[in-house]
Amino acid sequence: MHKPIVPTLPIRQPKRKRIFAIRLTDGERAEIETLAKQLKLPDSFMARHFILEAVAYHRATQRGERVEGGTQST
Repeated sequence: MHKPIVPTLPIRQPKRKRIFAIRLTDGERAEIETLAKQLKLPDSFMARHFILEAVAYHRATQRGERVEGGTQST
């Protein structure tokens, strides 16, 4: 007997009022869109995610924290 497929509901995102605009080449935009489509996520979500991940990474390295998966040199 097969288990029933239980769909998951999307997680509610906070309302965002601020806009941060960046300029991209057609190739850069295509790279983001391609990955977003593969992961079935909005391209703006992907861009926001990676920007915030980079900020968190650099904040941690500036504090001297070890970042898992990072390339911090000692």
